[in-house]
Amino acid sequence: MKALALAALLLPIAAFAEEPAAAAPPKPVEWKGSVGAGLIVLTGNTDTTTFTGSASASRETFGWILSAKGAAAYGQSRPPTVPVRAVSTLNGSLVLRLDRKLGEVWSVYVLGGVEADHVASVELRSLGELGGAAQWLELQEGDWQRVALRTDLGFRYAYEARHQYFGAPGAPLPAVEEFSPRLGLAFRWGFSKEVFFTEEAEALASVTGPTRVQSKSVSKLSSRLHQGLTMGVGYTVAHDSRPAPGKAGTDTGLTALLELAF
Repeated sequence: MKALALAALLLPIAAFAEEPAAAAPPKPVEWKGSVGAGLIVLTGNTDTTTFTGSASASRETFGWILSAKGAAAYGQSRPPTVPVRAVSTLNGSLVLRLDRKLGEVWSVYVLGGVEADHVASVELRSLGELGGAAQWLELQEGDWQRVALRTDLGFRYAYEARHQYFGAPGAPLPAVEEFSPRLGLAFRWGFSKEVFFTEEAEALASVTGPTRVQSKSVSKLSSRLHQGLTMGVGYTVAHDSRPAPGKAGTDTGLTALLELAF
């Protein structure tokens, strides 16, 4: 009888012990990204002030990745022997992108955005793109990323309204409408948790109207100062084989900036 009573007491305990542990609650979906700012000031024989700002954010849920990226720059310069300061930089861009993952490597995407560069006589460029992407490499070491490589292949439509903002006014500038295949690349190499290099590049060639080739490369070397705060140096090269009349085809920029990740 004592044995039966003891078994009756132990049976509920054993049954409870055999129950599987409750599944951990799903990790909440969070936004991640960064905001950055840079400033260049030159005085003396020349007087130049240039401010740059950038921001990016992304969110992944159920195989969908939503991302946004924006940048802007404004600068004024006074050449030697000229008492009046003039606008030397005035541009901005905003791009929204939605990716649908089809596995560990492949995905399809759609993006849309607007760009402007008044010094280059680009009043407003509206664009839309549809394509596919491949994540060839993504190596994580602990809580930092060692290497990542992604390529894009898409087809872009762009409508570019032009206007002569600076200099002597001339004849109205005709708008440019284009369809172009686009090849894009995004690369990251981490030398360590604190120091890393990133490269974003793209190339487009129009298939309608006069041949026009555009390319852009943004290289950046960053060093972590404290947790999410980094200091970096970026170098940008942008080329346009058919810019607005009277404008240079290649622009370059070297910028030092601070970025805060969230």
